[in-house]
Amino acid sequence: MKKQNFNIAVYIDMENVSSSDFILEDLMNALLSTDDGLNCIFAIKSAYGNQSISKKTLKEQIINHNFTILDTPKIGTEKNRADLFISMDAFETLYLGNPQIDRYCFLTSDSDFTVIGDRLRKFGKEVWLVCKRKDKDRAILAKSFDNLLFLEDFSHKNSIKIDNEIERLFVAAIKNINRDKLPNNVSIANSGMKVLDPSFDISKTEYKVFMNLIREMGTKGYIKYEILPSGLNRLTEILI
Repeated sequence: MKKQNFNIAVYIDMENVSSSDFILEDLMNALLSTDDGLNCIFAIKSAYGNQSISKKTLKEQIINHNFTILDTPKIGTEKNRADLFISMDAFETLYLGNPQIDRYCFLTSDSDFTVIGDRLRKFGKEVWLVCKRKDKDRAILAKSFDNLLFLEDFSHKNSIKIDNEIERLFVAAIKNINRDKLPNNVSIANSGMKVLDPSFDISKTEYKVFMNLIREMGTKGYIKYEILPSGLNRLTEILI
């Protein structure tokens, strides 16, 4: 049965997050997290900021992930208008309904976004905020979004260096699994890998069958799993 599409929009306030050192690929993978067997799609990827002073390393990551970049230079001595453009563009998608967005994700710590966050939620949309950890106790942010992620969790120092492509994909997938749903069939990890890479096919890898990969990942200490007397293979714990 064909999976239902789940459209995600990502908006980056470039200057607001430029002081944080984070790996955009890891963050984008986390934004694909869902408890349901849905076909997650990044329908909109937009980044806003004054391009004349944008952080080079951040801009390179944004370009590599095929974001649309909108230049929002300062007018006079005022701050740039990125927050205004982001809010307008997000609300425009809600009004037009094309594409139909299910989850809105904002990368910023600017409290100005609580207005659009509240408004989108009133229309039944899921709204996530990616901010700095120090902002988690700001009540106005916590009450305006469905989920908070923290830029520090995606920093280079917190990343696990993995050379094997399949192993790296597996680790990214299990990080998105809701631990409250465990124990669960090991196929949940297989489904998560296909969300991140739709071309993934275990039969075309050195492992051939998924349980071979599960056994090796268990040996490497990423997960714990069990085989029930019925033959059911269950993922019981995620260790990273």
